[in-house]
Amino acid sequence: MKAVALKLVLRSWWRNKTFSVISIVSLAIGIACTNLLVAFVIYEFNIEADNPNKEKIVYMAQDSPLKSGEIVSYVAGSIPVQLKEKYTEVEDYLRFSSIDCNSVTIGDKQYEPVLITTTDTTFAHFFRYEVLYGDLHDALSAPDKAALSESCARKLFGKTNPVGKIVQIDLADGGMRYENETTPLSRPFQIAAVLKEHPQAYLKFDMLTGNGQDYYGGIALLKVSPSFDKKGFAEKIKADGVPTLQQEKGGYHFYSLQDSYFQRFTQESIPYVARSQSSLLIIGLISALLILLIACSNYINLSFSRVLQQMRIIHTQKLMGATQAEMNYQLFLDTFLTVGIAFLLSLLIAHDLIPVFNRIMSGRITTGFFLNRQVLPFICGLVLILSVIPACYMSRRIANLTDSNYRQFFTGNKKRRIVTALSVMQYIISIGLIIGTLTIYAQLKLTQKKGECYRNLIEIGNWKGGNPDANTFAAELKNRPEIASVTRAGGSILFAWLQQITIENKDGSESYYSSVQYMGEEDLLQTLGLQILQGVTPQEAMRKYDRPVYINRRYADILIPAGENPVGQPVSRYDKFSYGDQANDPQQACTICGIVSDLYINTLEEEAMPSLIYLNNAGAKNYRMLYVKLNEKQKKKGLETIREVWEKANPGEYFTYIDVYDVFMQRNRRTTDMGNLLLMYSVISILLTCFGLFGMALYATEQRTKEIGIRKVNGASTRSILFLLIRQFITWIAVAFVIATPLAWVLLNRWLESFANRVSVSPLYCLLGGIIVLAITLLTVGWHSYRAASGNPVRSLRSE
Repeated sequence: MKAVALKLVLRSWWRNKTFSVISIVSLAIGIACTNLLVAFVIYEFNIEADNPNKEKIVYMAQDSPLKSGEIVSYVAGSIPVQLKEKYTEVEDYLRFSSIDCNSVTIGDKQYEPVLITTTDTTFAHFFRYEVLYGDLHDALSAPDKAALSESCARKLFGKTNPVGKIVQIDLADGGMRYENETTPLSRPFQIAAVLKEHPQAYLKFDMLTGNGQDYYGGIALLKVSPSFDKKGFAEKIKADGVPTLQQEKGGYHFYSLQDSYFQRFTQESIPYVARSQSSLLIIGLISALLILLIACSNYINLSFSRVLQQMRIIHTQKLMGATQAEMNYQLFLDTFLTVGIAFLLSLLIAHDLIPVFNRIMSGRITTGFFLNRQVLPFICGLVLILSVIPACYMSRRIANLTDSNYRQFFTGNKKRRIVTALSVMQYIISIGLIIGTLTIYAQLKLTQKKGECYRNLIEIGNWKGGNPDANTFAAELKNRPEIASVTRAGGSILFAWLQQITIENKDGSESYYSSVQYMGEEDLLQTLGLQILQGVTPQEAMRKYDRPVYINRRYADILIPAGENPVGQPVSRYDKFSYGDQANDPQQACTICGIVSDLYINTLEEEAMPSLIYLNNAGAKNYRMLYVKLNEKQKKKGLETIREVWEKANPGEYFTYIDVYDVFMQRNRRTTDMGNLLLMYSVISILLTCFGLFGMALYATEQRTKEIGIRKVNGASTRSILFLLIRQFITWIAVAFVIATPLAWVLLNRWLESFANRVSVSPLYCLLGGIIVLAITLLTVGWHSYRAASGNPVRSLRSE
């Protein structure tokens, strides 16, 4: 009987090749997309899943002294030590910082920069890394020793054991070094250990070394007792007067390791801690489930259609003595084979999509993670549900219906309610995803517009001192056609030091704002693409004022009284921040020469920072940061020119640069990741909907072949028959549009509320969502409908 059932199932598939292929392929795509997102969500929500200390580790943060309501993760180096000594709840501490690396030198070979993290010898008390070679404690106990990650060791030393080898780390200058500084520009490290990387790691590093005696601060983790109360402990140490960056006004905050993984700390760059976005994971998981719903809708709709075509065979089997159990077995076998083949195909699809998915979502999952004990039960459960539920439903229905009753149920007055509901749901999902994609991409365009001043802007700041320096290098680049402009500056634009502005409110309270200051030559504004909204040009300002300074619009909004013109006024009239106690403080002599457009250096979820831009050509000899604007059409050649001039001016020195636009967009990764995710799933949803429409249109035309022939014989035109066939699809889209539009509107507006600079949900995007789905439906359904409507009625009636 089992062999006969298998033969009948395969014959059924062969007779209905189109339905079978569409069912399997659409289900495979749905399962692959769902498994990818579910694996990603499980990966992110179970960071350090195999770490036995995970639940005992808390992350320290404190109130920001630079902006009211913000939290920073920087903790002074002495605070964790003090907490361990004074409070029994704290069992241990672990502090981290980083070393900026320009390049790695081994013998006579130079390699690209690596991520170097410094930490305490208590590292192994918090995180479990398998030591492949050497001794981890030894690597962290001396300032001239280090441990490498396995991937970094392979990159630098191949497959050989690197323990005992020496690497020379060329330190990044950062644009802050002056002629009389004596800090060494490179440091040798002896490799003392190699650590094996593991999935779901909280930390990211290439090289790990010990904190030195001059450790001032960074991020801090505490290992606490099981009874530790995060909120209560924060109140306790505040009452005890534990110092904060805000003195007595500030307080500490504590997060679990998992919560800190999703926490976004503004105005900080912490490269050695992995971060994720909980909102992106939730939206991604919802998108995956919606895609699975579309795939299952196709599967159910087409299964109904295929089973209907087999009704005569099924009833013939019953007449030949087949029992209901045998019929159920055949249906279950059909379903399990369909889902099983779709599942195997989904594994191949997921394997090929993982690199693309990781790039789009900034993920770290691998194919092997699908077999992890965290993911495998879900995948098996999903396959089981997809196999059992449809088979149970169809077997119960078929057992209670005759051939005529089944036709009446599926094609009679009930108008195929199940098929209609599933089809409308598909359209709702597709329209909603398209509206979401268009809106999020509009927000992404706004982000790109705010960062347009950084496009093709290259930052170079790793100088080794001596000659040639930044001035010589800048002179070599000027007047090259592929170089739009060159300017020298006193520091980095995106990695600038922040200072505090204190504003007294009307109720007597104080508000804090982060202020940023830049200094450079008179062509700094031109290179950064800043517009002068009010005031004089840089050239005129240099002639008119001894110490000219531009303020940005945000600075003016916060500090300049309404209706007052600040141009020509000393900046000290508005900015009460004390830069020093000397009477000859240069701040006091600076004159506002104009207001420029805002310069965004962080995410658009925040307002632009109030900024001061000082112009000073006389200080150019100390400017060690170089900004080069490349011509758009000659960007590649421009980079080659910079590299060529660098190698000529700095023989033997490794050349590195920062693409400022890329860094800015990376800081706005939440928008880009969300846009890429929804675009990917919108395309997939439309593709799956097309699969379903193709099968449904084929079935609808086949079932109405006789009706179409009779109508044509009685004088019906091709146009009227065509409209008759596609009318139900248009009705479904109209119903779906009415439901999807308000849902998308509400959800997207809630998401956009988190942005200080945001777009609105345009009615045009909603209309486009409906039009796109309608156009795709007409193209997909129209082809089948036109063939049926324009065919020879005599042939169709004869076949009937």
